[in-house]
Amino acid sequence: MFVSSRPVACCADRRARPGLETFNEARKIYQVHCLVGEPYGDPAKVHASGKTKPKAIANLKKRLAAWKPRAQSVGTYPPEVTVEELCRAWLRTYENDKQKRPQNAKHYRREIEPATKGRAKSDKITLAGSVLGRMKAADTRPFHIRIHLELLSGFSYKNARQKSILRNAFQMLVDDGFRDDNPVDTVKGYKVIRAKQSRSRASTVRNPFFPDEPQPFTPQELTSYWEAERAYFPRPKQSRVFEQRYMDFTKLMYELAARPSEALSVRFDDVNFDTHEVTISGTIVDTELRVRQLKEVIEQYRLPHDEIVMPRGWPNYNDDDVVCVAYRQPFTKTARSMRTIKVGPDCMAMLRRRQIAASPGHQLVIPSRTGQVVRSEQMSKTWAAVVKGLDLEWSTVKTLRSTRATRVAEKYGLPAARLILGHEVDSAVTARHYVPETRHVVDLADAR
Repeated sequence: MFVSSRPVACCADRRARPGLETFNEARKIYQVHCLVGEPYGDPAKVHASGKTKPKAIANLKKRLAAWKPRAQSVGTYPPEVTVEELCRAWLRTYENDKQKRPQNAKHYRREIEPATKGRAKSDKITLAGSVLGRMKAADTRPFHIRIHLELLSGFSYKNARQKSILRNAFQMLVDDGFRDDNPVDTVKGYKVIRAKQSRSRASTVRNPFFPDEPQPFTPQELTSYWEAERAYFPRPKQSRVFEQRYMDFTKLMYELAARPSEALSVRFDDVNFDTHEVTISGTIVDTELRVRQLKEVIEQYRLPHDEIVMPRGWPNYNDDDVVCVAYRQPFTKTARSMRTIKVGPDCMAMLRRRQIAASPGHQLVIPSRTGQVVRSEQMSKTWAAVVKGLDLEWSTVKTLRSTRATRVAEKYGLPAARLILGHEVDSAVTARHYVPETRHVVDLADAR
């Protein structure tokens, strides 16, 4: 732990000596700095910048108002703290923040800690053990951050997560006065690189030269997928229960335009069999939690035994031990995502069939063999097996959500697509990730 119980010394009459303004030609901004008297040791240097001299000076005054004494002198952080230790300290702070969703820490933890379990590769680039992680935080410069992130240029999601971790970790040092600047702020990001499409797909998309555009199934491709799914099952030595569960899952997900975890969270209480309506009121969370966080989740959500999957004997673990857990979160990703959708007769017939066949006391429409929650990762693996070797191999299970929203937008417009997706009004996410924008004919020939 880096937090000290020693009282922080303060300087009641600290004085700042302003430096000269300089114009940065490359960035087209004015830069200014000043020296601030420290309780102990040499003065600290505070930097600020702005498009004009007054703006730069105003920003400098704001930095001075929030200035804190250098933590190195008062014992908050040791002078030799490494980037790895700093990132772990930030993660503990994040996990103890009640305003953060506990499942998000899983992704950050996997970018900090080395890979040692399961299918993880031993050469996976993490912050712990890397050249950057072993550096002293006080000596780290922006080009050190840039060199580390360049190793992840082919993995945009890892690049973004590790950059976010480093920015937040170094910001703790800035806020505590240990550093005058955050070295991550001047490191530019990297453009997201999506996986390459198959040749057959690239020749049929609306514009194969812009792979960042949403890529739903065409009507012909959707028909091909349903045929591939029927041809894939039954499988030798495969449970018929599992096969039917997967096919019912894809039907329900497409009908609701739901996220995979939302479709798996639907309960029979969410289905109105009289009006043919289904309410999306939760989502399945598959994550890693510390034991103390798991206890808080169970107490806060009051989850029944069939809505949470935990390792055996977990109450005997230490509070800081990390365990894998899957549970039904009783609310969706956003407030707008909680929506009620009218479904068609085929989907209602499937829901009635599953209700009749459900074991007594089971509430989940699509449960596991033991009646508990199903991880969406299992469905993604089956999807990959269904489309393997086909022209649809580029697709993922979320393509069904994009396809359904696109068909709705084609008939009722983009606002209707936002409704069924559960997006905010006028949200740019719909056209950016799910529904391709309509390209209209520009008819201005009469303007002379």
